[in-house]
Amino acid sequence: MERTVKSLIATVAMLAILAPSASAADDRGLALRLRPRLLLDSMERWRPLDVDRFLAEPGHLACPPAGGACAPLTSVAQLTPAVDHLDLRGDGPADGAGPPVIYAHVLRDGRRVAIDYWWFLRYNAYSLDRHEGDWEGVTVIANAAGTRVLAVHFAAHADVWRYPPRVPRIVDGRVAVYVSRGAHASYPRPCAAHCRQTDGLLPEARFDGRRSWAGNSAAGCRRRCVRLLPTASWNGWDGRWGVTIAPAFAAPLTPAFQRRYQAPFSARRTTRALF
Repeated sequence: MERTVKSLIATVAMLAILAPSASAADDRGLALRLRPRLLLDSMERWRPLDVDRFLAEPGHLACPPAGGACAPLTSVAQLTPAVDHLDLRGDGPADGAGPPVIYAHVLRDGRRVAIDYWWFLRYNAYSLDRHEGDWEGVTVIANAAGTRVLAVHFAAHADVWRYPPRVPRIVDGRVAVYVSRGAHASYPRPCAAHCRQTDGLLPEARFDGRRSWAGNSAAGCRRRCVRLLPTASWNGWDGRWGVTIAPAFAAPLTPAFQRRYQAPFSARRTTRALF
């Protein structure tokens, strides 16, 4: 009996080793299919950007720790541990011309898969919370086959929130994400006035959701609006994406060095249902 059990365990282990893992193409196809519907505020100035195209813009600086001289950023190869942060081109122009691009990190865990979506905007501006560079997003938790959304985690400022099941709006397998103006925090429902942050009394910028991201539609996306986050290049750099204007609000770290990327199945629960 003991030998039979050991034999079964060995067989299962071998099958696990031999079972084909999902390819990058599979991950990208899943991320495209379940990509969120980004609904921006009607007065939003900035849009999610193609990061490689953004970094190729002239005028960005690669800066060492305090006291060192910054150098013009001409290649992502400069993003080494010697670079502490990027000094970006200020708040820049309103973004509307470039191709719509967001990024995804896909992680499978038994019966679940997390599609961790990230988007980059060139500036964060709400009240005193002002800094260059802004990485935001949501995480969609689906069943192993990627055919059913089980939960959605919304990143908003310093926390990631999981709302009651009926609060997120999921249509045709895709979740609606309402993005606050300037601050770009993610919410499951719109707010037109007197908005506040989740589980607190702090005010929030409006997120009326009246402006649709170009990548929401098939014609606007053209199957190119979602890319997998690179495993190296700029996603392997542990510096800050921008200069901090107000000391209390630091520019963001690269996605790979943020908690949501490292633990995509985790989120704080909230009972909030009204917006």
